[in-house]
Amino acid sequence: MSGTLLTHKRLGSLYAFIQARTSSTRLPRKVLKDLPEGSGNALLDHIHFRISKVLPQSRIVYVVPEEDFELEAFLSSRNRRVFSGPLEDVRARYILAASKFGAEAVLRLTGDNPFYDVKHLGLLLLSFLQGSSQLSYFKGLPLGMGGEVFRTEALLWEPQDGLEERHREHVSLHIKEHPEKFRITSIPALLAEEDSDRIPRFRLTVDTPEDFRTMEAILEGPAKSIGNTKPEIPDWGVGDLLKWEADFPKLFRENASVPQIKFSLPRVNRKSKGKIALLVAPAKEFGSGHEARSHILYSLLPDRDWEPTLISKFPKDGEYQGLIIDYRDISIPIEYKKTKLLLLDHFGAERKIHPHFDLLPHPLNRGDFDWSNILLPPSLTSSALNPTQEEMEEYEFFCYAGTIEKRQSNDLDRILLRQSPSGKILRVGGTPPAAENARIEHVDRLSTNDYLTALRGSKRFFGYFGQSLFEALYLGIPSATFGISPVHETLSSMLEEDAGIPYYKNIGSAKFSVGTRAPGAGGYDNILEYIDFLFYQK
Repeated sequence: MSGTLLTHKRLGSLYAFIQARTSSTRLPRKVLKDLPEGSGNALLDHIHFRISKVLPQSRIVYVVPEEDFELEAFLSSRNRRVFSGPLEDVRARYILAASKFGAEAVLRLTGDNPFYDVKHLGLLLLSFLQGSSQLSYFKGLPLGMGGEVFRTEALLWEPQDGLEERHREHVSLHIKEHPEKFRITSIPALLAEEDSDRIPRFRLTVDTPEDFRTMEAILEGPAKSIGNTKPEIPDWGVGDLLKWEADFPKLFRENASVPQIKFSLPRVNRKSKGKIALLVAPAKEFGSGHEARSHILYSLLPDRDWEPTLISKFPKDGEYQGLIIDYRDISIPIEYKKTKLLLLDHFGAERKIHPHFDLLPHPLNRGDFDWSNILLPPSLTSSALNPTQEEMEEYEFFCYAGTIEKRQSNDLDRILLRQSPSGKILRVGGTPPAAENARIEHVDRLSTNDYLTALRGSKRFFGYFGQSLFEALYLGIPSATFGISPVHETLSSMLEEDAGIPYYKNIGSAKFSVGTRAPGAGGYDNILEYIDFLFYQK
């Protein structure tokens, strides 16, 4: 971008800095108040619960004022990392903390916001790791649910005429006021267009007693319906919020008129390449794989100057410059002439008509598939979010079982115990182990951070043909597959023949190998370059 101050380089280290203090003027000690009252969970506990789903504990730092001893004592009692710096100069506090921890980039969060949207924060980090921006954020989220991430080099920069008082309190304001110097990217929230007009109704930050009462009412009301492994801190996001507002509109009115400080910022002048729609198979019907990779792709497109939109039905011809379809082998009911199409992992009849990009090996691309096109999340391929060695728990086996039923789960557990009579075994998915197999550690699902930490610490991987298998192979973990359906059995047999990944067929002991092929780190770069080539007309 013309006029950009800094050159792009891959990040080596990213931290979340949560700025907090007990000396708030409108609601003193709010960060330590139980939310809801008497729950034993402070406002900061809600924040930490959410952030720890996307980052290791070692990369979450509370940047607090010097001599805020009560806050430091509270955080120390929770075994959380703390850095203290100037009370009035928050920017200096960030700079000193970044220097101490070696942070090349910072996810900036505040102690006012108990309900950060975990999904959007995770995607924000992934897009920033993969992209070339110097500051990024999601636009269109309710106040208090989104954060921002920026490079430390941008934080350190100062304009020629110096900084003003507002820049010391509002850490990234000097970056936003100079879009001619920095590559600033706003990513549209993953919301339906019809929901965008409802977002201004929500205020999910805590500055006043009215704000606090609203947060309590949410937790003591509709949020209680959310199932969770830790029920006292329910895990919900903006999608749940929109449903609750439709059912309980009065819930969000008490604090709607609380004033919020806003700054007039110059327009970010970047030429758009055009609009791209993504039609993605719903996770409830087709599993989470399509949705997970397409949401990452969606969040990466704005960094390449595209305007993405998620859609649920085929658009009119010409409504978008490009249409990306990640929906298995769905039939295309419209003849598109103005809108260009890109089919992902599509092996239906339309494959012969429209451009396609294969993301996984398949019998119909056998011999032609490029393993470098497999999409791996940037959190896996980058070291910037890695946990410390002390945070990693070693497992003899990491088994990914998906949604298999009780009989298959029990059979799988017997195989795992035969393979490892004494080692630690983690099984993700399936049904809980039978009593005789209780030595196996079982979870229904893991957060992104917990999943990657467990996978990195595992000696062997056992799972069916799918994303987790290729992530294990990227990490160089000896792996083997098992079948959960006729389709998966075919894919496992193909992978054994073509890449040397053993396929266990319920006979004898399973063998494990890293095989002869492995994915690389450039899958998202490859597909983004192809999208530019296919859709962009200069």
